[in-house]
Amino acid sequence: MNKLPDIGRFTDDPLSSHTLPGRFYFDLDVFSREQESIFHRTWQYACHVSRLESPGDFFVRDIGDQSVFVVRDQDSKIRAFHNVCQHRAHRLLEGSGSVSSAIVCPYHRWAYELSGKLRRALHSDQVMDFSSSEISLSEVRAELFCGFVFINLDHHADPLMTDLWDFEKEVLELSPRVQDLKLADQREIQLNANWKNSVENYSECYHCPNQHPGLAQGSLDMESYQITVHKKFHSHASRGVGEATSYVKSEDRGGKSREFGSWLLWPNWAIEVYPGGYLNIFYHLPTGPETTTQICEWYFSTSEPTKEQREVIDFVNSVRDEDIPLCETVQKGLHSLGYHQGRLIANEARSYFSEHAVHDFQKKVLEAIAQT
Repeated sequence: MNKLPDIGRFTDDPLSSHTLPGRFYFDLDVFSREQESIFHRTWQYACHVSRLESPGDFFVRDIGDQSVFVVRDQDSKIRAFHNVCQHRAHRLLEGSGSVSSAIVCPYHRWAYELSGKLRRALHSDQVMDFSSSEISLSEVRAELFCGFVFINLDHHADPLMTDLWDFEKEVLELSPRVQDLKLADQREIQLNANWKNSVENYSECYHCPNQHPGLAQGSLDMESYQITVHKKFHSHASRGVGEATSYVKSEDRGGKSREFGSWLLWPNWAIEVYPGGYLNIFYHLPTGPETTTQICEWYFSTSEPTKEQREVIDFVNSVRDEDIPLCETVQKGLHSLGYHQGRLIANEARSYFSEHAVHDFQKKVLEAIAQT
């Protein structure tokens, strides 16, 4: 690989640092480094456990040029495998669904147990020294966080829950039965912007009063809005405002709450509890140096949203839509010969407008890709 682009005036101190140079957001070599050093080595989101209720239920997640599927096996264990047949490299599964008792390759009908072991290879009995017992799917690490399944291509990576116990505690305080929720709505946005551009937009609320007036004035108390940086995640917290934003935290805990919770797990997965008690997943999946798929999912106690829940979904979708032209216009601006690096707006008080979390994210990116 080529030498990394010069970082210019980016420093370790968010109070004095500038942003990363624009080239980091469209350079193909930088993108390749990120795939290898970040997405092949960090915990990436697969799905919620409700998508894997019964043995044989599966879900496919593509991460860059790597495809992985998670499946519940006959012993009810959740497993993950590289989505490739061990014969001639055909993809095994697509999308999500259920297989009866075996995973069958569409190409030559090789069949695998849900444990990954080869069950059958047609005509292999006529092949010299063919041993089915020596062939199995290539397994990938799979672990759970608050009822969500994550996968990691790096067998040497730290366990998912390393440094995340406080994160889990905070989520469960606002959504104590998150593991029992059901997928009720999902949406994908094809964004013409680098994935970092997308995550950074999410990592500050400096733009909220100007670009999201409905959110800043109608749902959140901006004066109490604060982003806290942790080793592997950022937490966003604010009091809600307005009667329309109050909610019952859970059916077994009466009373109203106006708390808002949002967390970004390094590098690209966010979970939110909005005033209204509704759980939202926002996943930023890079598909190219200047393209990103934003995956939005909603989880409720049932798979059918109520009228009130649908109104919240529509409202949050409108906020996401407001961010699309912002990210895409910034992406174009990053190519400008007239742009070099911008001074981050960060203060020690970590006020709602402070961009210290953007700086922390950029610093983590640099530290990761410097290892390749």
